[in-house]
Amino acid sequence: MAQHLHLTAPKFAAWNKGCMRVIQATEPAAIADALTDALKIVLDFDGLFLAALHRDAPPSVPYYNDPREPELKYHDGPYLLDPFYNSFLAGKADGCYRLAELAPEGFLRSEYFASYYHLLDFSDELGLLASLDTDASAHLSVIRRRGRPRFNRRDHDWLEAAAPLVREAVRRMHETQHPAPNDRSGLHESLRQAYRHFGASTLTDREREVVQLLLRGNSAKAIARVLTISPETARNHLKRIYPKLGVASQAELFALFFKALEQVEPGFEGDPLTRLR
Repeated sequence: MAQHLHLTAPKFAAWNKGCMRVIQATEPAAIADALTDALKIVLDFDGLFLAALHRDAPPSVPYYNDPREPELKYHDGPYLLDPFYNSFLAGKADGCYRLAELAPEGFLRSEYFASYYHLLDFSDELGLLASLDTDASAHLSVIRRRGRPRFNRRDHDWLEAAAPLVREAVRRMHETQHPAPNDRSGLHESLRQAYRHFGASTLTDREREVVQLLLRGNSAKAIARVLTISPETARNHLKRIYPKLGVASQAELFALFFKALEQVEPGFEGDPLTRLR
């Protein structure tokens, strides 16, 4: 084992004790708290997010150890735009990744990043994907606040090494959730359709493609590359899209999208903007 992963005997004992706490806990919050404490033995971080990602349902057992959670909960729609969730859907291999490795070009300067992540006030994020089965994955992210050092290779290796414990913690959180989680596949499909059809009552098909890529954090250059158009054409699309949707900026576009998602319920089809009008 690499020298930088060496554990002293006291830390090794503390890690074993922490793992036992995770295994013995019987409530989702207690399991997540025990996992957080165990990880803090080998990792220095300020905030933690934990969830089970599903292909056919919204994320389950979402857990934050930080009170500064965004107003619109992750599992109520914003997960559709998350680089980690979309990497899971795309079949990304299990492992530990920086946010910047999975995010589209321009994501850290995007309005999604600014509008959804701003309350978390972080400068760096490491995320872990650990398969639960063919259609689900445990996802854990740790963050550091602005002004703190970025995560290094040692941090990456430790989080990746903790995958079996994270996987077991998420599995047990789901099993011990009270009341048992309802089937939310209908809501997931409606949210997915709301994202795909957002603005359909007003925009052309190409303009909707531009909006979908913009919502996921792509810059104009990245949008142009994906759609095989020039950056100037991409920007011209945006100039036409904003007045059609009644917004004047990316910030207003994201606010409108998140507000539209709040109107979605299982069974809803079509453009969610029609609910706002």
